[in-house]
Amino acid sequence: MIMANGQEVRQTITQAELLQQAIQRLEAAGVPDARRNAEWILCEVLGCSRAQLYAYPERPVDAARQAHVAALLTRRLRREPLQYVLGYVEFLGLRLEVGPGVLVPRPETEWLTEQVLQEMPAAPAQRVLDVGTGSGCIALAIKHHRPDAEVWACDISLDALTIAQRNARRLRLNVHWVVADVLATSFPESVPGSFDLIVSNPPYLAWHEADELPPEVRDYEPPIALYAGEDPLRFYRALARHGHVLLKQGGRLACEVHAHYGSDVVRLFERSGYEKVRLEHDLAGNPRLVWAWKLS
Repeated sequence: MIMANGQEVRQTITQAELLQQAIQRLEAAGVPDARRNAEWILCEVLGCSRAQLYAYPERPVDAARQAHVAALLTRRLRREPLQYVLGYVEFLGLRLEVGPGVLVPRPETEWLTEQVLQEMPAAPAQRVLDVGTGSGCIALAIKHHRPDAEVWACDISLDALTIAQRNARRLRLNVHWVVADVLATSFPESVPGSFDLIVSNPPYLAWHEADELPPEVRDYEPPIALYAGEDPLRFYRALARHGHVLLKQGGRLACEVHAHYGSDVVRLFERSGYEKVRLEHDLAGNPRLVWAWKLS
């Protein structure tokens, strides 16, 4: 008999038995989508696909792998994000490292990046700036799908940029990384304009929304990447101001927005002198993406 993280580990157990045990423990702890979480953890440890996990239910799992499953399961039971537990997330065909200190890329941001890629003209080659890059998901996806683009990305967090740079090296994608604070007046001096496109998924939650968040987000993801303070529009004000300096004539802003504040961001950009400002809804029907053109 072996003990791992306070849990009993048997010398032999089948994949099916181990999966069922994991599901039961996750369900008892109130972890959402317990079965899918258990599947992800077992597939990661066993090095198999979901189909293979169910195709060979009687395949034995040795004690070392049982211990590894138990260790990952313990972290998930504490409500640590599954992506942190696994150490990666899939984003538009790229496997990106994520962990403490960096925001977990959301499906909404993946959808936004798809819209940006569809809108980018085939020629000439575009100069793109990703503000608040985090894991580098937007910048790296753009560079991967549009290798002709010159892509710059910035963040105020050194922890986030370290992870983004590791992702870039592993994926062999050439992105220019800069430490910069978009709220600083001197921000335009940190990045070399002019750009055809500035894209950003800035912090947009107000402090009072923290209690409404699941523990995976509230207790683990970096507050600096989540909260705008009590003014949910302050990052958009900064982007509007800097866009006039950094965008070429005819250049565009593309910003992810809080579902509750999409119309407010549209009005802010219009009052800031941008034209053809439009709000797009994501696949769930929520306001999610604001476009704004610098035409003069």
